[in-house]
This record gives sequence, C-alpha cells and structure tokens, in this order.
Amino acid sequence: MSKKENLMIYPFDSQSSPLLRYCNLLDQYSITAVVSPNGWGMSGKDVGIADGGSNIGITIDRDFDGKLGLCDTVLFTEASALLDFKIFIYPKIQKAIAAGKNIICLMDIENATVEQLREVCDNKGVYFKKFSPTEDLNPYNEKNVKDTQLLKINVPVIFVLGMAERTQKFEIQLSLRENLINAGYRVSQVGTRHYCEMFGFHSFPKFMYSCSITESDKIIMFNHFIKHIELTEKPDVVIVGIPGGVIPFNNKFTNNFGILAYEISNAVTPDASILSVLYDDYKEEHFERLSTSIRYKLGLDVDCFNLSNIKFDWNASNIENKMIHLTVSTNFVDEKKRSFGGLSTPIYNILNTADAVAMSNYLVDRLGEYANVECL
Repeated sequence: MSKKENLMIYPFDSQSSPLLRYCNLLDQYSITAVVSPNGWGMSGKDVGIADGGSNIGITIDRDFDGKLGLCDTVLFTEASALLDFKIFIYPKIQKAIAAGKNIICLMDIENATVEQLREVCDNKGVYFKKFSPTEDLNPYNEKNVKDTQLLKINVPVIFVLGMAERTQKFEIQLSLRENLINAGYRVSQVGTRHYCEMFGFHSFPKFMYSCSITESDKIIMFNHFIKHIELTEKPDVVIVGIPGGVIPFNNKFTNNFGILAYEISNAVTPDASILSVLYDDYKEEHFERLSTSIRYKLGLDVDCFNLSNIKFDWNASNIENKMIHLTVSTNFVDEKKRSFGGLSTPIYNILNTADAVAMSNYLVDRLGEYANVECL
C-alpha cells in the first residue's frame, strides 16, 4: 500500500466539511492542516463548526505559510464565500509550488492559467491536478448514442435526492458509501460533486449539462452509463446522487425545475430513495404531501427523509435576489425530529453518527424486502 500524502485544505469553510468528516475515504491523502482566511472568524476552532455538526478533532488555522511545512500537497477548494482568484488564491498556489508542494485545484480556472501552473509544477518536480466543474472525466459523449433503448439495470440502485442544493446530499452519499463498504458490500457510485474521484467513485457526468445533447439522448446516455458501471465494476449496489433540487420553490427560486431529477428518474428506476430537506418548522403532513408529489412527478417512492441543518433564509434571499442559507446546530435537528414520531417514513439526521448508520441499515433492509417480493 502506497504512503498517503499529507494534505492541506485552503480556503476551508462548510463546502469542504465532507472532506473532513469522511477523510477515511480518501485513500491517497491524510489531512494534516486546515486553513481558513483570517477574516472568516474560524481560526482556532474545530472544523466541525463549519457545518454545525459535532467536533472532528482538527483545528482550523489561519497561517497558510506556517502550515506548508506540514503537508506534501495543497488542496485549493471551492468556498461559499467568493475569493478573488488573482488576489487571494493564485499567489498562494505560487508560494506552495515554490515550497515544493503538489497542487490539487477544485476551482474552475482558465485553461491558460492551468497550463502555466502545470509547467511551473513540472519544472519544480511536483504535480498539478485539476478537478473542475466543467472538466469531464466521463468517457461517454453524444457519439455513443447508437442504441436508443433503455437497458435494464440488474443491480439495486439507491437515489439520493434533495429538495434543493445545500441539503447535505453529498454527506449522505459519503455516509452510505462508508457504512455499506464497512458492511462488506461492493459499492459503485455516481456523486454530486465534481471531485468524487478523490473518494474513489464517479463524478456526475458533464454530458447531463450539455446544451448540444437532446434531453432524450441524455436519458439514454445516463442509463447506458449506469449499465456500463454495472457490467465493468460488478457492484452489489449503485448509489446515484442527483444534483440540484426536485421541485421549484416559486417563480424566483426554481431549483432548475428539477429537470435533472426528472431525467435521471426516467433513465434509471431506483430500488430505494432518500430525500433530504432543508430545516424548517414542518408539520407531519408536509412529508406526506411531499412523498405524494415526488411519486407523481418522478415516479418513485421516498423510502426515508434526511432533515438537514441548513435553513433557507427567505427574507435575505428575496432582498439579495439569490438563494441564501443559514446553518443551525445539528442538536436542533435531533430535537425537531422528535416531533415527527407519527410518520411511517423515517426521518434521519446525517450529522448524527447513530442516525447515519441507522439510515444505511434501513435501506439495506428495504432492498432486501424488495428482493424477496421480486422472487415471489
């Protein structure tokens, strides 16, 4: 087994929290430093503060230069707060390369800049890797659409959906991966982030965002993509994370009308589905209506819900004319869940370790029930 590279993360905020909570899934890296800009107010605190969950045992620092000595590789990640690349990021990349550090970039930067940085890294004897939102690592493209029929998927498929973005879908995907692998299952996976390959599975294919491919071809291509995974990887289960939301909030905040969820649910029929919702003051009837709506819109049943600790700020969003979210303590989620005891569909809190395990076990049991029904 090759030695893991010591990894620094910069600039750290809640967007990078899954990297910390599920760092054991990073086969090639060991996180030794987490740095956040000084003005973000997180220095000296545990990284768990970023997503409102429990402490992880790693302290956030503000001294980028001082922490370079602790790492082999620097991961420059996306953050919720916008940072000017030329002012804040590019000089630090140059400094890290000069110190002999490898560079991994999750930001979408210009190709000319990428080539220039790669050349500098080559001259220094280090590497430059880019996982970009616009860079497609998937071998499928429009030329592969020859057979226009949907292929039957013969392995259980689990969907991870969200009412909107920022509903902890990626945390759910990683938790399922961790717990199912620990239970001895062979897991294949398509995730919602563009750097899923760091965790050993497939990022969501970029052809699904292409304007040059028809919507019907996208459905066929995604179906064939999952079939290819089934045949080549021979998994016991496939987990599919679906980007975006499932239904519009209103005419202003549309969640892209749930188009991706609609297309993927036509491409593949899931055997189990998780729907993650934003934190709010819900009544039990809300979840029942939501299940009915999803059944009619997407043709699938919601087997369980996740209640995230992210709350949509309606007032600020309307004023700023963009979607703004607030983070609440995961303890509030646990308290809120207790008021939904009358529901037949379970609700979990993915930031609660016991809940995360219970969700995985519940879905395994559901898949077992479906298999028994099919045998009959």
